Amino acid sequence: MRYHPLGDGRYVMRLDPGDEVIASLRQFASEEKVTSGYITGIGSTSSAVLGWLDPESGEYQKRKFDEPMEVGNLTGTISVAADDGRAFVHLHGVLAPRELLAYSGHIHEARTGAVMELFIFSFDVKLERHALPEKSFPWIVLPGEPLEGDKPADDSGDEAAGD
Repeated sequence: MRYHPLGDGRYVMRLDPGDEVIASLRQFASEEKVTSGYITGIGSTSSAVLGWLDPESGEYQKRKFDEPMEVGNLTGTISVAADDGRAFVHLHGVLAPRELLAYSGHIHEARTGAVMELFIFSFDVKLERHALPEKSFPWIVLPGEPLEGDKPADDSGDEAAGD
């Protein structure tokens, strides 16, 4: 993994053959202290595990690809796990094998093939992911948004609102 700052919280990153994509992005976010950001990229993988979140069961249906795949698009976010403060990378991709079919989904694992070229845009805010009982995966809680059980402050300033 190699990366270079472009200024204003923007970075370019290159992943070389064999680099694990999610682990590399987590390492980058940790080194650069990125607590929120956007990821976009293209490249190739030598293997990958894609997932589809079943809305009824809340479980990911995963499929492993042990073949070279072209990455038509890689898009994701960087945030921070509220429980341990570690970088949380949420990544989706569109991958195509030799037959040029498109497979799309949540990227659970991906190993770089020939190369991966990524651009990362970081923001000056900390976005935390919380494990919420009603959600099947760690949920981004927006700055100022109350957690379950917390009551939002009444900042309307109008005692008679709704009367």
